[in-house]
Amino acid sequence: MATSSPPGTAQAETAQAGSVPARWWKTAEPRPARRTVVSAAVTTSVGLAVVVAAGTLLHQTVLVPPLAATAAIVTATPGSPLAQPRHVLGGHMLSCLVCFVVLALGWHGPWAAAAACGIACGLVLVLKAAHPPAMATAVMIMLTDPPAHRFVPLLAAGLALLVGVQMVSSRLRREVYPTAWW
Repeated sequence: MATSSPPGTAQAETAQAGSVPARWWKTAEPRPARRTVVSAAVTTSVGLAVVVAAGTLLHQTVLVPPLAATAAIVTATPGSPLAQPRHVLGGHMLSCLVCFVVLALGWHGPWAAAAACGIACGLVLVLKAAHPPAMATAVMIMLTDPPAHRFVPLLAAGLALLVGVQMVSSRLRREVYPTAWW
């Protein structure tokens, strides 16, 4: 007489799968190669060091947090759609545009930041340029109200720099980045 284990238990899952039970502490994906980890760390550090230096000189260090998140995505997962130039440049610049329009309409503060972030999120999704760190750029713009004539060029230059650094890093490793431009 066969006994059955209650559903959801390790014994039931083993019986169903006919193999070793799944463990909650095991990851579903393998660890990245050491070369990839070192390359991502170095590339992120180099790109952000230049962004921090430029931001410090121009008194616009507010860009560092969203660009740090972008650098992590671009260097750690260069094959991801979110790491491609269309998403990186398009997501941040569209979010930036939305925020400066909202500011021009006279909306300021945290509630305006929430609204601008939502509008920016919808716009980048419709235009197929989603990039989550761009929403942090939107919030930063709304909460700090930086001068557009200084902020926009610095943002564009920082983004182009991060994409460029990753392109160089990929070429040195004989890998392909970007996998798609537009």
